[in-house]
Amino acid sequence: MSECLGVVIAGGLSSRMGTDKAQLERDGQVMLRYTTQLLEQLGLDVVLSGQGGIQDLVVEAGPVGGIYSVLQQQPAKALLVVPVDMPLLTKDALAVLLDSGEESGAAVCYEDAYLPLYLPVNEQLKDYLATLFETGELPENKRALSIKTMLTEIESLQVAFQQQGELLINTNTPEEWQAAMAKLTEVSNAE
Repeated sequence: MSECLGVVIAGGLSSRMGTDKAQLERDGQVMLRYTTQLLEQLGLDVVLSGQGGIQDLVVEAGPVGGIYSVLQQQPAKALLVVPVDMPLLTKDALAVLLDSGEESGAAVCYEDAYLPLYLPVNEQLKDYLATLFETGELPENKRALSIKTMLTEIESLQVAFQQQGELLINTNTPEEWQAAMAKLTEVSNAE
């Protein structure tokens, strides 16, 4: 059994989408439930960052702030962090990150996609987050709030994505959502 905790990031404003991305329906199932089930299928306990789950301790700090807030309120040895807006993501794609992360002991994401992310909770990560958020306010350098920047500061690796790249696309606008739903239909019809 993994000692990893699944984290669904759903704290954004969904301003570009114009509606709550967590409540968009994919094959009759809201994205929040779909994403949670992917993590549960891997045998992980799951927490929600934002929207009725663990609230951000530092407002508007993005996914890094969500990770910080989760770790302040939910002890874990590792996190598998997944945004709520990836309707083509699969359990198998997440399993690769989980397996690679547990084997290497490093943070692991796919090439050119910083989320989803396996993240060991070690001293490097704790120190990075403490430095960023110790004042309880947003850091002056907003770039420090990006997952990409965080991964340059801690031990991390990127793995090649062996499946179709579209699976890792997150949807931020109605047009991106419609394109993802068309792709989902295309994949379903091909099976």
